[in-house]
Amino acid sequence: MSLLSIVRVRDAMHSVTKVRSSTTVAEAAVIMDSKQIGSVLIEENGKIAGIMTERDILRKVVAKGRDPKMLTVKDMMSQPLITIDSDATLDVASKIMEQHGIRRLVVIEKGTIVGIITTRDVSNNINYLLAKGAMSYLPEI
Repeated sequence: MSLLSIVRVRDAMHSVTKVRSSTTVAEAAVIMDSKQIGSVLIEENGKIAGIMTERDILRKVVAKGRDPKMLTVKDMMSQPLITIDSDATLDVASKIMEQHGIRRLVVIEKGTIVGIITTRDVSNNINYLLAKGAMSYLPEI
């Protein structure tokens, strides 16, 4: 049994930030920086249309010398969304991210987006579980 099979996605995920599809990449980057997050979900006509990540900004904007003030997040978003159920375990989340070559999954519960889980969330939980396990071997003081 892996340490990652102990923790459910719902217990490690964090909330999502949404922006309108008409938001410029520059505006979204400011939001991402101020909230210290690596992605935003793109909302269009009341539905989530895609995700824009730091990687998207680097590869599709910066590396190509494009002006982030002149591009909308709709133009730069990745789709389709790769999702995972909130009841899944972190080992499943980790495998899905590896299979798709991505660093984050949108978390779904009963058909509704409830959060996002990242590779950092997975590694933080591994570190926590390892430390907790190591602590159980220390003598009580």
